Amino acid sequence: MNNKPENISIKKFTHRIFKSEFNKNVLILSGGTAISQLILVLISPILTRLYNPEAFGTYAVFLSLTAIIGGNISLKFEQAIMLPDNTDDAYKIAYLSNYLNLLLSACLFFLIVILYNPITEILKIDRSTSYWLYIVPLATYFIGFNSVLVNLNNRMKNYKTMSGSVIAKNGAMTIVQLLIGFTKFLLNSGLIIGQMVAYLFGNRVLRLNVSFSFKEMSKLRYNNFKTLFQRYKDFPKFAFPAGIINAASLNLSNILITGLFSISNVGYFSLANRMLGAPSELLGQNISKVYYKSAVDEIRIKGNCFTIFKSTLKKLILLALPIYITLFFFSEYLFPLIFGNDWIEAGIVAKYLSILVFVRFISSALSPTLNAVEKQKLILINNIILLVGNFIVIGISLLLNFEFISFIILYSLLMAFLYLYFLLTFFFAAKRNLKK
Repeated sequence: MNNKPENISIKKFTHRIFKSEFNKNVLILSGGTAISQLILVLISPILTRLYNPEAFGTYAVFLSLTAIIGGNISLKFEQAIMLPDNTDDAYKIAYLSNYLNLLLSACLFFLIVILYNPITEILKIDRSTSYWLYIVPLATYFIGFNSVLVNLNNRMKNYKTMSGSVIAKNGAMTIVQLLIGFTKFLLNSGLIIGQMVAYLFGNRVLRLNVSFSFKEMSKLRYNNFKTLFQRYKDFPKFAFPAGIINAASLNLSNILITGLFSISNVGYFSLANRMLGAPSELLGQNISKVYYKSAVDEIRIKGNCFTIFKSTLKKLILLALPIYITLFFFSEYLFPLIFGNDWIEAGIVAKYLSILVFVRFISSALSPTLNAVEKQKLILINNIILLVGNFIVIGISLLLNFEFISFIILYSLLMAFLYLYFLLTFFFAAKRNLKK
């Protein structure tokens, strides 16, 4: 007798979820990411038995270098694609971004050729396998182009395309990494080669439903970009250095752990980060993309984005809290069980990192608030604080001669505190009325 009311209640609940355009768009994006993350989670126990912690450590250093440079190679102009009312202007910004991407990636290649020996010494890279350094400029171009295409698709609300891109990217990467792992051909670079194939497939899908044309891009000259360059000059002025600092803050740990401890420790840290970051990949980043578009729209209508900020904050807390409480208490037992006994220390690392990743999950998803209200200077300040925090952790660890796990605990607690502070800055930025 109670079945009917219960069914009606479930039906109403489902209708409420899909009635909201915000929720619907997040679910579309999350569907693709869920599939891709499921693929990564399922193959990770196989990869950790095919590749040793040193291989994962090298892969982590490669990802860190490309993330620091590639995510900022367009001087952050790609983030302005969302802002013009005119679609033609949005495409001009996309072409300008890609010009910068090509130019700076080429400069990076020549820099690596010239400074190859000092780079390998600083990073303590094995010379017999260090040829992957020459791939870094190409990877940074792919990452920069991906950012341009993601912002174009986000502007057009092509969320199904964005979702499909993630599936294509991780699916291709998985196949290549497994094939190399089983055949043992170029085994030391197998994880990196798989990542490069992933970039190619992901970008190809993202181009399907946007009108990005290299032919049209080649016709444009500086005069075509001059007005837009001036209008959005705060992006290279403030968002670019902020992006470099932010990427360095997030990825510097992999590089520094190599110097402070060992490449195996980098492998443990990177696996823990990869698994803990899965919820962010699945939900946080997708919520962030939809939130950015919704925040910009709300500002145009109301003058602020406080309503969508509060609503998104509540959703993020409800999603993240049970996930990271569970990971804090059980990760040190789950990691060796799932990934093998070689990865016991990665489980201990994951336990303490879960505190940081929980706060970062929420804060990072809401970070587009400052771009939406065009507060690029505050983005820069926040990221300088984050970078200083990283160096404080390194300094204390060196001064007190910390063991690896003690370093992880200090790193997690201090960074979590800083992300809470950033969340507070987003709160006040969202509340401010821009129409006054």
